[in-house]
Amino acid sequence: MAAAPTLSYSGFRAYAECPLRWKFLYLDHLREKPRSFFSFGRSVHAALERFVAPLVAEGEPPAKGAGGQRTLRDFSGPASGPSPAPMDLAGLLDLYRAEWVSEGYLSAQEEQGYFDLGIDLLTRFHSAYVREAPRPVAVEKDLRAELEGVPIHGIVDRLDRTEGGGLEVLDYKTSKELSLKDAQVSDQLTLYQVLVEQNYDRPVESLTLYHLRSLSALRTPRRPPEAIQDLGIRLGEVSDGIRSGHYEPRAGPWCRWCDFRPVCPEFKEVPAGSRDRVAALVDRYAELLSERRRARQEMEAINEELEGLARSLGVHRFRGRNLSLHRQARRSWRFPPEATLPLLRAHDLESRAGGGDPERTAALLRDPEVPARLRRELAGQGKLELTYTWEPDGNDPS
Repeated sequence: MAAAPTLSYSGFRAYAECPLRWKFLYLDHLREKPRSFFSFGRSVHAALERFVAPLVAEGEPPAKGAGGQRTLRDFSGPASGPSPAPMDLAGLLDLYRAEWVSEGYLSAQEEQGYFDLGIDLLTRFHSAYVREAPRPVAVEKDLRAELEGVPIHGIVDRLDRTEGGGLEVLDYKTSKELSLKDAQVSDQLTLYQVLVEQNYDRPVESLTLYHLRSLSALRTPRRPPEAIQDLGIRLGEVSDGIRSGHYEPRAGPWCRWCDFRPVCPEFKEVPAGSRDRVAALVDRYAELLSERRRARQEMEAINEELEGLARSLGVHRFRGRNLSLHRQARRSWRFPPEATLPLLRAHDLESRAGGGDPERTAALLRDPEVPARLRRELAGQGKLELTYTWEPDGNDPS
């Protein structure tokens, strides 16, 4: 397979949603059309980068790109004391005007509405920033690392030093609505924690989505190891798919705003010259499906009658002119969750049992590492059911 690609959060998400869209973007380099909310977000981010950059605690604006990375071992600024004074509001708004991106708006009126929104939120942001006086360590830092063998990178909007000497990752969001739940489940923040901790010698203490419209810092604790491991597994699955050249389309709600629908197999129309043949094949397939359903229903009825005869006659093999059928037993466990789950939790076995999955719970009954008394108690809570099926007989003793 090809070498593992370096994945950003946006690339990881694009492939996870639709591998074909990832190919269009990252291999074919097709461009998506500009959209107003993207342009607005870029404008605000650029202004905030230039506003905060002179205030970083290291005493200089950070260089962009992986080659400009620094660790806190290189930190030479004061760990405490007054922060540099930020520029005034007029200066921030001048930066905003200079960084304004005009593409993607449907009308001059829409553009003006977004521009005015930016003026409002930056005015309120400036007031809050001056009042709170955070200590930024880096802004728009392009970091690179590895997770579960997968190369990753990302540009962190802002990195602040906390009161405890650790780090807080902040990611600005200009979206209309955002909740604390969004921060708690954000793969982007999880990825940023890995990137920061592999590039800086201080631990990440908190992860924050900073909702600019409401000036809400949606702050969550650092991710636990299991969350990092889960993301690593999913990154590996995406990386393996890309290295294997698997770019199948995957339909979903994202299709509604996808710019690649005209070239996507999910939405392309069959050419006129092939429509008759395709229609004939589809119609025949529909007939076969109907026949299969009828056959399955008839087989179920025959199976039920054979089962009744087997019980009344005491016979486990039936012979026809062309086939012999053998009655075969199948054992399966059924565990009522209301009785089993408390027992599994009490002995810290719920995860091993897949949350009460019958097959995985039954496997514990044969696991010598599980105390025999507990195995018997589990068996007592469950019920071993016996069902019979009829299979072609390849071992006819006669």
